Amino acid sequence: MRRARGLAALFLFAAFASSRAQTNEIWPEIDVYWQPAEHQRTMLELSSSVDQEGPKRQDTAGLYQDYLFLPRGYLRGGYRYTFSTRDASYRESRLVGEAVLRVFSRGMVRLVNRARLEMRWVNGDPSYRVRERLHLQRIPPTQRWFGLAPYGTFEVYYDSRYGAISRLAGRIGSEARLFGPASVDLYAARQDNLRDTPKYLNAIGVTVKLVF
Repeated sequence: MRRARGLAALFLFAAFASSRAQTNEIWPEIDVYWQPAEHQRTMLELSSSVDQEGPKRQDTAGLYQDYLFLPRGYLRGGYRYTFSTRDASYRESRLVGEAVLRVFSRGMVRLVNRARLEMRWVNGDPSYRVRERLHLQRIPPTQRWFGLAPYGTFEVYYDSRYGAISRLAGRIGSEARLFGPASVDLYAARQDNLRDTPKYLNAIGVTVKLVF
């Protein structure tokens, strides 16, 4: 387990230390969860990506329904819309279906796998993408008011437009409970786009989560 975390840290360190041309962005996000029943949960996503060195900005709104009846995970389905706020250069509609399963848990450490299928319409052109992500996380003690949950992720993207793996991505960060229904997730992200531009992308992200 320590080796896996070390490899994830090395991946992101090497990525950020790279001298090759790359794009740097800020990713703010607000996620609102509402659970009207024991086995169902609705999520509203409001997020943005802002280029630190240029005028590019894209905003996203998403609505998802989670089904929590799986013994070691849950299923999610939803819709996501992303658009450029500066001009009409980018419009994407996306139908999302995913399964999240806990594959390993020992003590305060767990490994979660997320398999996601995305049906996409990018500027009107249909395609699909398959994403596989591993998420290694420390579970914070429940009795602590400000419990930290550091984590690392590694994700592979398959894109039907290229018929091949199109992207490798990773994150290192930590979630923390704040007060009441609020928590925050602060992370550093890296994307290596194998078939698209920008070739390399670094981002600092902050996600505020509200659970009702």
